[in-house]
Amino acid sequence: IDVELPAMDYYDQPLKAALESGDISMEFIDTAVRRHLQKKFETGLFENPYVNENSVMEIFETPAQRTLARDIAEKSMVLLKNDGVLPLKKTIETLAVIGPNAHNARNQLGDYSHSSVLQLLQIPAANGFPVINVDANQVKAHDIHTITVLDGIQAVVSQNTRVLYAQGCDILGNDNDGFEEALNIAMQADAVVLVLGDHSGLSPVCSTGETRDSVDLCLPGAQEALAHAVIAIGKPVVVVLVNGRPYAIPWLDDNANAILEAWLPGEEGGNAVAAALFGDINPGGKLPITFPRHVGQVPIFYNHPYSGMRSNWYVDYVTEKVTPLYAFGHGLSYTQFDYSDLSISAAQAGKDESVSISFKITNCGPASGDEVVQLYINDEYASSPRPLKELKGYLRLTLSPGDCQQVTFNLPVNQLAFYDPALNLVLEPGKINIMIGASSNDIRLNGSFEIIGTSKIPVKDRIFACPVQSRIINE
Repeated sequence: IDVELPAMDYYDQPLKAALESGDISMEFIDTAVRRHLQKKFETGLFENPYVNENSVMEIFETPAQRTLARDIAEKSMVLLKNDGVLPLKKTIETLAVIGPNAHNARNQLGDYSHSSVLQLLQIPAANGFPVINVDANQVKAHDIHTITVLDGIQAVVSQNTRVLYAQGCDILGNDNDGFEEALNIAMQADAVVLVLGDHSGLSPVCSTGETRDSVDLCLPGAQEALAHAVIAIGKPVVVVLVNGRPYAIPWLDDNANAILEAWLPGEEGGNAVAAALFGDINPGGKLPITFPRHVGQVPIFYNHPYSGMRSNWYVDYVTEKVTPLYAFGHGLSYTQFDYSDLSISAAQAGKDESVSISFKITNCGPASGDEVVQLYINDEYASSPRPLKELKGYLRLTLSPGDCQQVTFNLPVNQLAFYDPALNLVLEPGKINIMIGASSNDIRLNGSFEIIGTSKIPVKDRIFACPVQSRIINE
């Protein structure tokens, strides 16, 4: 921690006392200051320390920003489950769009969006929130247009498609008065898009965000009951999650036909979701976190030691598996990818060297799509317990049907250094397992190489960069 903000509650006088006593050196302080100043130079704060307030609106909500917002939202879509119901046909006769996040622009934005600021302005200071010195009318005047999921769907389906909408329930609360309307349109439809999730912000009406902690990972309020009721009708159901935290949703995974994770997709989120649902884009995002089956599994993560993530010698819990519902790196596609021809440049390597790890990936399915190839390693015989897997590199590729690319990760051996019990950064000789996969639990290719040298090799710096290259192969 090089800078303590916004107040010096911990590193003020204690830091000064540590310096005066010799516990830390001035060189230590200089390093922190140098890093901080470097970032200010890199961002141009010394040349341009102030914002030109008169030109702010010239660079606010521009067409280029809308294009970027949509691109980000589309690339972030993660297809968690699909039994073949997706992509939907744009010529579907009747489609029901149901849920508290189906037509709610605010809920597609995060807890530090300007819309969230408007909510805070409405909260009395007596509730423990500070008074924010912002003109609410001025914020409203510069609001942005957010495309909801319902908006996006209506924009892409055939003119002959009948789109029916019902909110069903609120984000929070157990009121099910809206269930009847939702079930009525679900019975009329050929398929249902059920849009569930969170309301992100800092206020008490929010279900996720700063200060909005939860004791469980269930869908908030009456939403799970709504899902049970809608799915019980027997129509194909696609669940879209607009949310700020992972859910434990094994029942939905068992019973919904498809689940699309949309996160908090922003002002172009509705267009991005619709593009994914109807196949205008092929979802290619991968999970940067692990989804548990139950809150009792938390903390749950892929890079645990060999002895972790198990319930003693029985492995599974009494009433639940120990495996995640959706693993780190998970994400499905409307096409299929084949991994082949793993090649590792050296059987042995030492300090300051690199190992090239190459393989081929082929789109062997019917549609163009993105795949995020992932490189994991495992240090099998280290003197200190090392993780079962460690992500060391990844690359997102776009491949048309039949396309083949060769991918090469250049793995610096020094990246595999770790801190021993004496807090020395060291490499140790021994076998390093190489794993190439589509996720942390979907490993397609396996290999290994050996680190050579003395029993403990001091390393000055751990190199985090893992350069990656790819080239198209004509076969």
